[in-house]
Amino acid sequence: MRVFQFDEKPVVGLSQTTEKFLSEAETYSLSVLCGRNNCGKSYILKTLAERIGEAASYLGPARYQNFTILAPYQPQRGRKRRIQEHQNFISNWHNQSQNVDNSPRNLQSAIAEMSDADRAILIEIMEVLLGVKMEIRHTVDDNEMSNKYVSVDGHNISFTSSGYRLTASLITSLLDKEYQVYLIDEPELGISPEVQGIIADFLFDSKNRTKYFAHIKSLVLATHSTIFLDRKNFRTNYFVEKNQDEIVMTRASSPAEINKIHFFLLGNRLEHLYLPSSIVIVEGKTDHQFIERALITRFPDNQISVVSANTDNRVKEVLKMAQSLLGDIQKGPFRNRVFVILDSRHQTSLIDQLERMGLPKEQIIVWSQNGIEHCYPRQILQHIFGAEGPISISGDVVEINAVRKTKSDLADEVVARLTKDSQFPEEFECRFLSKISETIEHPTL
Repeated sequence: MRVFQFDEKPVVGLSQTTEKFLSEAETYSLSVLCGRNNCGKSYILKTLAERIGEAASYLGPARYQNFTILAPYQPQRGRKRRIQEHQNFISNWHNQSQNVDNSPRNLQSAIAEMSDADRAILIEIMEVLLGVKMEIRHTVDDNEMSNKYVSVDGHNISFTSSGYRLTASLITSLLDKEYQVYLIDEPELGISPEVQGIIADFLFDSKNRTKYFAHIKSLVLATHSTIFLDRKNFRTNYFVEKNQDEIVMTRASSPAEINKIHFFLLGNRLEHLYLPSSIVIVEGKTDHQFIERALITRFPDNQISVVSANTDNRVKEVLKMAQSLLGDIQKGPFRNRVFVILDSRHQTSLIDQLERMGLPKEQIIVWSQNGIEHCYPRQILQHIFGAEGPISISGDVVEINAVRKTKSDLADEVVARLTKDSQFPEEFECRFLSKISETIEHPTL
């Protein structure tokens, strides 16, 4: 890997899939780019702006602005202005000593330069989206020669939230009819999730595109927000990665891949949806009692749901209930996160039935010996029974060294002694806990 000088701009390469997207992006009505920070999403947008030329409008993430008075402007519309703005943008991008993502125009000048008809549309859209009334007023009510300002529900726009002004910047940019391709970097910037959803629904709706944005040939968004994913047309979405200094794009080809991108944007953590990181289905009460406590002591910062089926006859029924809540296990984020634990003696066809329901075979754990008692830490059993020895189980009674305890009483005593330092038998550690640890440490679909 090449080492660059401290002030040297990196040389960025583009994969074949990225070049293909760049050559075809103009033909797509909507494209959504997702990926980690520094993966190349902004670079793709700027490259598109450069290649498309004056027909492309780029709105960068550095668009937080405030103003009190609408400034007058020198009319310079049409192709001349577009060419000049495009040349300035490309020149600034290539000559920057740092990565700066300024937008070519600010909200103040953008509103001032709009036609009266377009300002009326902006006012209408902002009221539809946010439920507040925008107006253009004079600073002195009875003097048309006085300066103008933007009023929002009777107050100067400078007193509104940054989210309102950022939303106005986004809509104002999209209403500029002198462009055909719109490149928006982080449309979610500074905007609440609720309003993000409203904006996404508004922009993705074909009727709204026709009514308000008929001039838009192509809209390309680069986002970190799950809300701006296109779930109706999954091939609209792209995952962007950087392999050393090469930008690679992968186009979603199935709902499962959309789920994968969605899961990535949530930080690969189901807990962000208030869902457990894993689900463990066990046969009986003592299995549930011991395994739940073992997981809490080993993984105190993770939410893991342990569900008792009461008998192996109901394991399939419990899994079916989970599917009704979580959807297709094979395609969703729980693909590698649902486990079934069985005693060595169970229904003959149960494993085959679970596999047919979509549960991977490696997530069906069958103990080599019958009874969860064989998974209890040996040191704890030695302390309870006074000596070490083979475990004998008859019905509901567990016996070691001629000392007998019911399964329920023994489970209570074992659970009470479990700590984060408890040493579990190798089978329990390697076949179960290590798998749970893997799903937590490497939470991918």
